[in-house]
Amino acid sequence: MLKNLVLIALVIVVSACGSKKSAVATSKESKSIRLGKNEVLTYESLGNGVASIAIRFYDNNTFKFNFKSIPQPGTDNKPIKISEKGTYTADGNWRILEFKKPKFSLAAIFDPQFASASDYQVIDAERVKINASKNTLPIWGVVCEKQ
Repeated sequence: MLKNLVLIALVIVVSACGSKKSAVATSKESKSIRLGKNEVLTYESLGNGVASIAIRFYDNNTFKFNFKSIPQPGTDNKPIKISEKGTYTADGNWRILEFKKPKFSLAAIFDPQFASASDYQVIDAERVKINASKNTLPIWGVVCEKQ
């Protein structure tokens, strides 16, 4: 898990070099997406000491992914913050999320070592397939519960 945290931090630091706009990793393409008015499905992390994670699905086939790491006590680490919007399509119980040029690695966040193939599958650098019939999803090793 520490390896993944370092990888995410490296991706964010590299993408933020020279930019003083925001400490939150958000792609330009993500900012242009308009979320729907009504949430139709949400997965949100339970209380833990690792990260706060939420995926909110909207009625117009858009979603918002929020991630904020919780620095460990006794370290000078700053929280890693990711806020991305995208679109999704339904395929039975599965939702295929399409991130628009994300500033982080989907494979690091949706790490298969913490889940089974029946939970989610990373398709490529911009798409991940999530099983929306599950009551919980382990994202980055953190249990996220269907709301």
